[in-house]
Amino acid sequence: MPPSIDRFTGCILGQAVGDALGFRRDHRGHQRRVQRYRGCAGEPGPRRHRPGQPRLRRTPRLGRAPVGAQTSCATHETPMTKPRIRNPQSAISSLLIVSLFIGSLFIYTATLLPDILPADSGEFQLVAATAGVAHPPGYPLYTMLGWLFAHLAVGPNPAWRVNLFSAVTAAATVALVFHTARRMTGSAWGGLAAALTLGSATTFWATATTASIRPLVAFFTALCLHALITHRASRITQHASRIMQHATNSQPSNERYLALFALSLSLGLTHHLSLLFPASVFIIYLTLVDPALLRQPRRWLKPIGAFALGLLVLVYLPLRGAASAPLAPPDLATLPGFLEHVLARGFRGDMFALNLFDRLVLLPTLLRFQFNPVLLLTALLGALLLLWRDRRLALLLVGSFLVHTAATLTYRAPQTVEYEMPAYVSLALLVAILCGAISNLQICKSASKPASLRVCKSAILVIFLAAGLVNLTAHLPSYGALSQSHDARIYAETLLRDAPADAVILSNWHWATPMWYLQRVEGLRPDVTVRYVAPRGEPLAQTWVSMIEEHVPQQPVIVVRYFEHEYNDLPYRFEPLGEAFLVRTTPRFTPPPGLTPLDVTLGEFSVQNGMWSRLSSLSERQTGKSAPLLHQELGEQVVLLGYRLETDGAEPSHPLVLTLAWSPAVTPMADLALFAQLLGPDGRLWSGAQDRLHPADRLVAGEVVIERFVVYPLLHAPPGDYVLIVGAYLPAEPGAPRLTTADGADAVRLTTVRLRPSTLRPVTRHPTFVRFAGGPTLIGANYDTGVPGQVRVYLHWAGPGVEATLRLLDASGVVLGQGRVPTLERGQYTTTALDLSTAPTQVVLLDGDHPRRWNLLFSGAAPLPSPSPGERYVPFGDALVLVRFDGPTGDLEPGADITLGLHFLGVRPLERDYVVSTALTSLNPDGTWAWRDPHDSVPALGAIPTLKWIRGSAVFDPHQLTVPSDASPVPVVGSLVIYDHFTQTPLSPLDERLGPVVPLGTWPVASP
Repeated sequence: MPPSIDRFTGCILGQAVGDALGFRRDHRGHQRRVQRYRGCAGEPGPRRHRPGQPRLRRTPRLGRAPVGAQTSCATHETPMTKPRIRNPQSAISSLLIVSLFIGSLFIYTATLLPDILPADSGEFQLVAATAGVAHPPGYPLYTMLGWLFAHLAVGPNPAWRVNLFSAVTAAATVALVFHTARRMTGSAWGGLAAALTLGSATTFWATATTASIRPLVAFFTALCLHALITHRASRITQHASRIMQHATNSQPSNERYLALFALSLSLGLTHHLSLLFPASVFIIYLTLVDPALLRQPRRWLKPIGAFALGLLVLVYLPLRGAASAPLAPPDLATLPGFLEHVLARGFRGDMFALNLFDRLVLLPTLLRFQFNPVLLLTALLGALLLLWRDRRLALLLVGSFLVHTAATLTYRAPQTVEYEMPAYVSLALLVAILCGAISNLQICKSASKPASLRVCKSAILVIFLAAGLVNLTAHLPSYGALSQSHDARIYAETLLRDAPADAVILSNWHWATPMWYLQRVEGLRPDVTVRYVAPRGEPLAQTWVSMIEEHVPQQPVIVVRYFEHEYNDLPYRFEPLGEAFLVRTTPRFTPPPGLTPLDVTLGEFSVQNGMWSRLSSLSERQTGKSAPLLHQELGEQVVLLGYRLETDGAEPSHPLVLTLAWSPAVTPMADLALFAQLLGPDGRLWSGAQDRLHPADRLVAGEVVIERFVVYPLLHAPPGDYVLIVGAYLPAEPGAPRLTTADGADAVRLTTVRLRPSTLRPVTRHPTFVRFAGGPTLIGANYDTGVPGQVRVYLHWAGPGVEATLRLLDASGVVLGQGRVPTLERGQYTTTALDLSTAPTQVVLLDGDHPRRWNLLFSGAAPLPSPSPGERYVPFGDALVLVRFDGPTGDLEPGADITLGLHFLGVRPLERDYVVSTALTSLNPDGTWAWRDPHDSVPALGAIPTLKWIRGSAVFDPHQLTVPSDASPVPVVGSLVIYDHFTQTPLSPLDERLGPVVPLGTWPVASP
């Protein structure tokens, strides 16, 4: 260690030891002691002694200088002795606060979601625009303020303006957190660190750009903390002034911050009762820092009045209930109905419903979901420093964080990341503690090389701020992409416009609210009834079946949820209508309009070793006919009538949506299944899709069946022209034979799809930067070890770069595999995949037979990262990637509980809710099931729905399964499927080796 750094460290440690012992020699007299009183963390009693008399005394723990005001080499100048920092209304302080507010508002407005939203956000947009009543506890303050924003003369529509209200509230919260942290630490560095930490948090940013009640929760949390911290500081400053002026204790104290705390707590509780948990810590902290308050009832009057004033906003609810406002319960104007709504009694069974110790495993995932590791480490060190230096302030910040986190972890709701919002505010202030402490360290003039020490100090502070900026820049692209999304409008508006006249749409809460908004605010399709299907305490699928049976005899019915097994027992047909389903009581016998006409001349295809090989050329020509697209018979059983493809160009892993119309030529004697696939120029299969199965007894000869396929090109599919084919097969017959055309082809070509290089940067656990001469740049490597005896190596490349040959080598330079990297433009990406017998350690790109130089200075092979234990890389559609699996080792014991740990990365911001389904299946020697234990859940035990994920979100998802106590000693297979929560459509794994179900491993069961 350099001598200057050693002396710098010794200076800090020496002062820390002195503080810990509680001894400090003071030769500076009465004025210095008064200044220490101003900066002390508590309020010690007055000590009478002669000014200027030196003495050795023990400093009480409560008399220590505040965290952030401590200085090195026994220099105890505190920020509170500096007029600019002591006065929070100074020009510089005000300028910083206003600048942070404007900067935050600019970022949140630039990434604001532009239109209507689903679920609760759609409800808040509706009730704010119409002065309605939201779900319990009602959110009256939010609704009234949202109504004001909804009627501003800015923006394209009321929904956007309600989103803007969240942005303004979030920006005000960021500015308030900066102001509080700066006052608490006496350091602008600490304030900036806290503001960046909170403002860049994943969930805080997400709620700041949507119609959400969470920014207001965060604002009232920050306002309570600000009032408490400032009240304590004002009490300490007042006490120091009394000593300096020899005043009496009968001087009136400044109670305005106490009243502010009561008002903000009241408004916060009327807004959302979850603030009760941190409020319990707030009250304990207040009694510790101001114990005289309990003995002085006169001081209670203003706080009680302020608290009562905040409760007045609740009057909104019965008034609007009596006026039959939109979404208001019919009994809201009565006292029982009012209390039921305000106290949210319908959710009381969800509180403390889960075991805290079982859920603690999620805490690292929840925090890492919001902040990068540097910010979390800074918060942890700040908490430890605070526990050592100022235990009362530690109680406030650390206590409120822990209490609220414990409450949210045990709450049974799939929004834990949002319920944690008050804890994020406390954590941001903990980040400020360490930054402020380092910022306020004073370098002794007598120290050797003080300039080096100042540089070291500045470098540490820059690292802290850089961590916040990295968190911000990592999240910015995701919210920038979301700001261009009109997904909810496309879904809801399309469904309403395509619905038959006087239809009823049976909807879940997610899609009901945007459709209600379109009907009540924009007047779209008032003849259609949108009915929310609420849970009734019975199996949810049974509730949907009952609702269908209730409405089908009276009017056309559309459902947005699909339950395959339950719906198959109904005598109806469920025809795709976008992503929803039209319930048909009779078969359709005419094709739908809008099919693109096309004549197709077919040759033949054959199957060899599971791979497609083209035997004769295929040609197509466009026609101007309005007739159906295809009229091709397969095995004289299936007639393909037409199709519609939403796009003729695509990127790897981006979906192609295909609508196909077909008809059974005769009444089938066996079950039928249809498929859609992409074939590459090499004849290989380059897509993942879900086949559509049809029981024979559900089909009628001549009826028209509508299918909706979502075809995903594989992530490692090279750019080029691909053939989109469809076909049919008999799934129940041995070998699942395919139906063939008259000329022997067992698939029908529809069209050619041009696949472009991806414009979305791949996600990876092993980011690298290897820039080869002439390009491209290797930006990541991943490995999948899921197939026994094989390692699939994924290499991710970024343009610009010309086409090149790549070789993968082992440590001794032996070539393990070879492939091609296509030509890429700037902003384009591609992924190559090679299946090898072992993991490579080096990669080279070749110019002819000569390796290219890389990173300007190096020649030969570039190193590759090594795979970690349990590493996987399985992309699921364009949504997420399985990057690691933690499973059991050794034999499974009968009756044992098994944890399957899945680690995922988000590929992009997700706007669909997916369920992760795992299972342990025991197989008999004949391949049948001996037993099966499934476990389906929203990721992270329901704590982090995929709707909250953005690009790069790292989520640990544990699944608990049980081996039956009577399990026989036969192999057990672990499996994984991910499917849409609403339609139950599986999300295709983009690995042609695996099939629709991803194997996780095989384990033997121990003999009893």
